[in-house]
Amino acid sequence: MNSRQRTAPYCWLLWAMMGCGLAPSALANDLQSFESCSLITSEYITVLQLVQRGFDKAALAEALPGLSDEGRHRMKELYRATEEDGLEATYSAVNSEYARCARNVYKRTGEPPRISREGHFYFCAGENKVRYEILMARMVGGKAEEIVPQLSEMHKPTAQALLELHDEEGDLVVFDALGDELKFCINNNL
Repeated sequence: MNSRQRTAPYCWLLWAMMGCGLAPSALANDLQSFESCSLITSEYITVLQLVQRGFDKAALAEALPGLSDEGRHRMKELYRATEEDGLEATYSAVNSEYARCARNVYKRTGEPPRISREGHFYFCAGENKVRYEILMARMVGGKAEEIVPQLSEMHKPTAQALLELHDEEGDLVVFDALGDELKFCINNNL
């Protein structure tokens, strides 16, 4: 079974958690926004980063005080996904579903005004998608000379840095860095 096949059940699980129980095809509704896609993903990434640092379920519950019963359930399901499918595949599923959530919002609402709250979250979703695609290209064997030329000039330095980090430290370190960059983007200029 390849990585994509192993990840598929968790994509549905994550969508159920992210979309308030809605299937991926039903996410194009008035409840989702670029902001909600971004903030929910940021929460999931935080859980994954804590798991990566060695937190077990009990330590997670302690480190994330004030969780609602639903939030606690989602945290446990995400933790279970890391146990069953691995941290790398779970990071990948979360990033992939973030891109899908944002794409569904875009299909429904179009591009928001640049100087708006939604415009800010739209930008963060796009930047995360590019970084995630760079990592995925490397993980499937892409070489820098194949990956970098396909990108806009704006993203080429980022690609070089991510590819170097991947070569030096591996997939999980890059996933962690993507999470940090996403959270920085979300919190910047708000």
